[in-house]
Amino acid sequence: MQIASRKVIAVLMVSALCITTLSSAGSDVEAKAKASLKTKKISVKVGKKKSILIKNKTKKYSYSFTSSNKQVAKVTSKGKVTGIKAGKATVTVKEVLKKGKKKKRTLGKVKVTVTGMKKKNVATPAATEPVNKAAPTAEVKTTPTATLSATAPVKPTASATPAATETAAPTPIVTPRPTLAPGMPELDKNNLAVADYPGIASDVPDLDIIRVGQNYYMVSTTMNLVPGVPIMKSTDLVHWEIVNYACNRFPDKDLFNLENGQQTYKNGSWAASIKYNEKTKLFYVIYNVNKDGFYCYTTPDIENGTWKAYYIQTSFHDPALIFDGDGMYVIYNGNNIQKISLKESSAEGGIGEVVKEGGSRALFNKTLGGFNWSLWEGAHAYKIGDYYYLMMIGSYGSWFRREVCYRSKKLYDSKASDWEAQLIFEGSTYEYGTGIAQGGIVDTIYGDWYGFLFQDHDGLGRVPSILAVNWDYVDTKNNKAYPDWPMMGYYDDKGNFVNCLGTSQKVKNPLTIQLNKSDKESYIVGDDDFSYPDFKEGDSLKKVWQWNHNPDDANWSVTENPGYYRIKNGKVAGNIWFARNSLTQRTVGPNFTSETCVLTENMKPGDYAGLAAISAHYGMVGVKCDEKGNRYVFQGCNSNTNSGAKAEKEDKIEENAVSEEKIEGNAPVYLKIEYAFNTGNTRADRANFFYSLDGENWKSIGETFSLGFDTSTTFMGTRSWLVNYATKEAGGYVDFDYYKVK
Repeated sequence: MQIASRKVIAVLMVSALCITTLSSAGSDVEAKAKASLKTKKISVKVGKKKSILIKNKTKKYSYSFTSSNKQVAKVTSKGKVTGIKAGKATVTVKEVLKKGKKKKRTLGKVKVTVTGMKKKNVATPAATEPVNKAAPTAEVKTTPTATLSATAPVKPTASATPAATETAAPTPIVTPRPTLAPGMPELDKNNLAVADYPGIASDVPDLDIIRVGQNYYMVSTTMNLVPGVPIMKSTDLVHWEIVNYACNRFPDKDLFNLENGQQTYKNGSWAASIKYNEKTKLFYVIYNVNKDGFYCYTTPDIENGTWKAYYIQTSFHDPALIFDGDGMYVIYNGNNIQKISLKESSAEGGIGEVVKEGGSRALFNKTLGGFNWSLWEGAHAYKIGDYYYLMMIGSYGSWFRREVCYRSKKLYDSKASDWEAQLIFEGSTYEYGTGIAQGGIVDTIYGDWYGFLFQDHDGLGRVPSILAVNWDYVDTKNNKAYPDWPMMGYYDDKGNFVNCLGTSQKVKNPLTIQLNKSDKESYIVGDDDFSYPDFKEGDSLKKVWQWNHNPDDANWSVTENPGYYRIKNGKVAGNIWFARNSLTQRTVGPNFTSETCVLTENMKPGDYAGLAAISAHYGMVGVKCDEKGNRYVFQGCNSNTNSGAKAEKEDKIEENAVSEEKIEGNAPVYLKIEYAFNTGNTRADRANFFYSLDGENWKSIGETFSLGFDTSTTFMGTRSWLVNYATKEAGGYVDFDYYKVK
């Protein structure tokens, strides 16, 4: 009996072992059947797509794909990778259980290498061969090859067709590729610049761009900030750096000096226009200041030279400058023209005079072309080929902006009947749904053309973008041709030009610019340790800085305490809006961090100093000095909604939070603002405030601050300010140790 029992137990144990072994084997089979990456590496060219493949996918799971560098390679939810610009990125692939408890498992990482564009069969012949700017066709028309000078734009000879023309079988025109001027670089098709959207994720509104040789120069609106009218330089229309300013200081007037309750918020330098005159060898910049007048600046050296100023107490709203023969003309208020000249000042270093030559008049009616514009402004003027072109923004009364173009073979002596109108762009981008408009066009040394427009981007401001231009666009779907109109759009995945003429249409792809990619990074914001060992009177701070209004030179310094930016309270200001010597920089989307450190031992009761976020209203993190002379970290704002709290003398800051720690002696206080801006997929537009007493351990303080954009307050995108002001008595001062951006 015992032996029999032992046999039974033995059999059961063997059976159990077999079952366990089988079960284990089953688990091994199941494990082998788990999903895994089939694709480990991807090499893709700019503008092209490749898919990431997964083995053993099951319906129980979904799969996510995340790119480590979206500026190099983007990836869709289905694992399709698009090359954006040359470089390297990594795509992380995860498996997520669809039902029940959300279990995630990382399948692995795919290494992505993006290389330059491959030469197309129909593109890029030798420098003297014609390049087709329209969709390729079996039969093409050619014109003689042109020779391109360093500055002169070249366009096909204008045809007699007045506007969009219907045709049964339209034939694209071939634009000749001009011969390069001596010293110009050859185009490297393996190192082309790529413009994504937005082109610059920062507030650079009312932009105007010219080309001189192989360099591009851009000006834009900076309202009340000084120095005014930044000159940005690029060689590829993608990477920009601030190299100079046209206006070093505004004139010595109360509205520019924050004196007697006056200010120039939402005004200042508006919608600058820039031109280079081959005859005079001078650069010209013009702009209008509401409530003050019209200014013109000239220089022979745009990057390093000083500028000569001219002024007239007349308003030319949103002016565009154009030279025709020996005449100098301003197009303003959309369709008005005024001939002007410049008269030198009799005083050495004085401001010259802008002189009106004759009267002004409207060139045509804004209803030309059957349009019924409500918003209609921001002209850009050109003489290209046989035509004069005016381009501007138009809106029918809603928020959606459009770009409209007008042309005539005459300018100053033209009649209204000489002009024609054509909508050249009506659309947005895959990144943001607001319309793109208000800009112009610029060519390259290789004969290609691009449009530059800007887009409302909420709290970030008004951001610029670059579009493709086709002078000979043929809409084969609707049998329409647009000869000699600068139609704007993009290129689809097949390389075909697509024009957007509908509010629902969007630019769907990044744009490969036919220019060699610059080896310089953009420089429109930057760090500063305030070390200026050789600084002397009249010198400038780093180009990324602008003061709020004219600075009070007696009450700021980088030499009194070397390595620090000192702001002294020369008078009682009452609030941030009227604080003198506030230093400002742009912010950059979609995420941005500003950080500084401030020494506050010499504050006086009632003083406020620190780091402020200025949008339609303001929020601040800093140090307050109470009536007893005690100092504490605080966070406050004048409004936490986009309610249009105006820049007025009576405005007061509201303290949302005050720290318990008292600041002793000259102990450093570290301050930080973290920004998150709206994108096409995320609604954010907020700022959060932090402080630290050791530079390592940060504490959040106060309320999340809502950013906004208001045309009646600052009329600018969000900026960070270093600020110090007195509410009770003058004489206090603080020292800022550094400013960092991330």
